[in-house]
Amino acid sequence: MKQRASRGVTLLEVMATMAVMLVGVAAAMTVVSQTTRSNRRTLTANQAQIIAEQTLENILQVGCQGSPTCEVATNSTFDVYQTSEGFLRNTPPTDANVIARKYTVNVDVDNSKAPGTLEDGKVGEPALTRGLVGATAGTLVNVRVSVSWDEPGIRSDRQMVVLQSRMAP
Repeated sequence: MKQRASRGVTLLEVMATMAVMLVGVAAAMTVVSQTTRSNRRTLTANQAQIIAEQTLENILQVGCQGSPTCEVATNSTFDVYQTSEGFLRNTPPTDANVIARKYTVNVDVDNSKAPGTLEDGKVGEPALTRGLVGATAGTLVNVRVSVSWDEPGIRSDRQMVVLQSRMAP
C-alpha cells in the first residue's frame, strides 16, 4: 500500500488568509471608532440641551416677579464648564488635570415694553404685543436660550442647541 504524504498550507495561502483577516479587523476598528465619535457628539449635545433646559426653567420659575412690564428678565451671556466627572461649574477648573468642556449660554429676551430688546422691531407671530386675557397688552415676553460649544478636531463650526418659550406677568 502506498501512503500519501500529508500536504501542508502554502505560504501564499497563509498570506491571503491574513490579508482577509486584516481587512476584517480594520473594518471593525473603523466601526468602533465612528460609533465612539458619534456617542461623544450625542453626549455633548444632550448635555447642552440639559443646560439650556435648566437655564430656561430658572428664568420661567423666577418669571416677571410681579413686574407688570416684565423688565426683570434681561439678556445675558455666561459660560458653564462640564468636567469629566460630570459636574457643572461656572468657572474653569484651576487643576490642569481636570478636563472640562466650555459651553457658552446666551439668553435673549424680547420684551415689547423694554426698549431695544426686539430685533428690528419684530414682534413675532403671534405678536408679543397682542392683548392677553387679564393682562395689559404687550406684556408677553419671548425668552430664547442658546447653548453653544466647540468640538475641536471633529467639527470646524460651533455647535448649538436653542430652546424658546414665552411668559407673561
